[in-house]
Amino acid sequence: MNFSFLTYNTLFNKAYGHFDLIIKQCLPDIICLQEVDISGRNLEIIKRFGYKLADYSGTFIKFGKGFGVVTYYNEKKFKLIDTYTLKVGFNLSELLFAIPQLILGISKPKTILRTDFICKANNKRIVICNSHLIVIASNNIRVKHINKALSSLNNLKIPLIIAGDFNYLPYQRKKLDNIMKKYHLVEATKDIRQTVDFSPKGKKEKFSFLQGFFIRNINHFFGNQMKNDYIYYRGVKLVKTSRLEVRFSDHYPIISTFNI
Repeated sequence: MNFSFLTYNTLFNKAYGHFDLIIKQCLPDIICLQEVDISGRNLEIIKRFGYKLADYSGTFIKFGKGFGVVTYYNEKKFKLIDTYTLKVGFNLSELLFAIPQLILGISKPKTILRTDFICKANNKRIVICNSHLIVIASNNIRVKHINKALSSLNNLKIPLIIAGDFNYLPYQRKKLDNIMKKYHLVEATKDIRQTVDFSPKGKKEKFSFLQGFFIRNINHFFGNQMKNDYIYYRGVKLVKTSRLEVRFSDHYPIISTFNI
């Protein structure tokens, strides 16, 4: 059975109001969103399009609202059997990045939401991990968080997809590849070079002065080739992956089709 899987950072819920257009374009069966307003009224919106809420995990408060990762699914194809937030641990080296995050006004603790499903067509189990990793930190810390989370998912017989906004900066890419290989995961997004594109002068993002300065320089240094969003998989067959060319957020939606 084929199914489609979408991951998207909605930029503090800004893209959420346009999600009907995205659904009409690609009809995803499993949806993993990051930076979503987790208030009850807001979470009901996508359910109007025929999706069921699997779960959400709140990670930070901004503009007086709680934001987090949210996973939805097509109830005709999948049955939800379990859900919880994975522990990613804490490293003392993270304290070094606490002050820069406070100065920049960033408060986004890392989180990985695990949801377990049964495919109704063949009764196969699949695990989905919706991720939003730490913003201001080294890639080495992000790799440690991924390793900690995946250490509880070492049963290779169960298909697994881990995806989302890893906030992984474009250096030391081999470390990310190696930790995924350790858990027999293959990248579905390997042919996509850019998933983040900041709008001129932060028109959508509404950055503070310091945030804007930091983002513009990072973007300039890496030649506008920021790739923060990833999809990794095992136990399923990849059919195709593409980037949706819509600009409702500073991230692009990424969709993969798999066979299970």
